[in-house]
Amino acid sequence: MPTEEDRHVKSAPIDRNRELLKSAREEIYKSVGDVNLSAFLWTPEAEKMPPYPMSVIAFFFSSGWDNGQVSQFAPHCVYFASRGMMAVAFEYRVSAKHDSSPLHSMADARSAMRWLRMNAIELGINPGKIVGAGGSGGAHIIASAAMLKGFDELGEDDSMPCSPNALALFNPILDTSKKGFGLERFPTPDLAKKANLINAIGPKLPPSVVFHGTADRVVPCETSEYFAKRMKRKRNRCEIMTYEGLGHGFFNFNVSFDVYQSTLNVLDSFLVEEGFIEPDPNDQVDQF
Repeated sequence: MPTEEDRHVKSAPIDRNRELLKSAREEIYKSVGDVNLSAFLWTPEAEKMPPYPMSVIAFFFSSGWDNGQVSQFAPHCVYFASRGMMAVAFEYRVSAKHDSSPLHSMADARSAMRWLRMNAIELGINPGKIVGAGGSGGAHIIASAAMLKGFDELGEDDSMPCSPNALALFNPILDTSKKGFGLERFPTPDLAKKANLINAIGPKLPPSVVFHGTADRVVPCETSEYFAKRMKRKRNRCEIMTYEGLGHGFFNFNVSFDVYQSTLNVLDSFLVEEGFIEPDPNDQVDQF
C-alpha cells in the first residue's frame, strides 16, 4: 500500500518525443552557432541487413517551418528499418524554437542530404539510393533540395549533391505564392517566389509519390494534383494518392492506423518498383 507521502510524489512527465526515439541512435549532423541539430538513425536487425550498402529513407517532420516533432515519423522509420533500409528522422530549425525562417529549414534539409553522402562509408549506405520524405513544410524543404538551386548554408561545400534520389511527400507545401501557403513566413515576397516549387518543375527530377487528403484545409489537395500533372508533363514519374474526405496530417500513426498502414503499403510498393528495397514476402494491399 502506498503511504500518504507516496501519494504526493508526482511522477516525472513522460516526454513522448524522446520515448519514441529511444530505439534510434542519435548523431549531430549539423551545428550552427550554438544550435546542434540531430539525426536519429534506425538500422535493420542482423537478419534484415542486406548484403550490400543500404538504401536510406530520410524523414523531415511536418511543420509550417514553425513547429513540429522530430518523432513524428518514428513509426515509419521502425517499419522501413525492418525492410532492410537505414531510416533517419532529421531535426531541422523551426521558428518557434530557433527564431528561424523557412530559408533556414531549407538549408538544413540540404545539409542533411550532404551529411548522409559524406558519411556513406561509415554509415554503410548507398549514397545513390537516398529517399527524401516529409510532411507539409518538411515535404517542402526536402523537395526543394531536389528542385531548387541555392538556399545552402553559408560556407557549406555545395559540390556534394543535396538532391535525394526519390521523394515521398505527405500533404506537401508546394505553392508559396499568395494563393498558396506561407508567403508571409519568408523574409521577403521575392524569396517566397524563389522557393515556390510549382514554378520549379523541370525534367529529370527524382521519381516521387505524393499523398494528400481531399479535405485538407491547410494545403489544398488540388495543389498536389496540379503538381503531379505538371511533373508528368515534364516526363518525371510522380504518383498522386488522394484520400477522400481526409484532412491535413491524415497519414500519421496516431490519427488512423488503417490509413497509416495504407500509405505505408503504397510507399513500400513505390520503393520496390524504384529499386530501393527488395519485394516484401508479404502481399501488399495497396498498389499503383
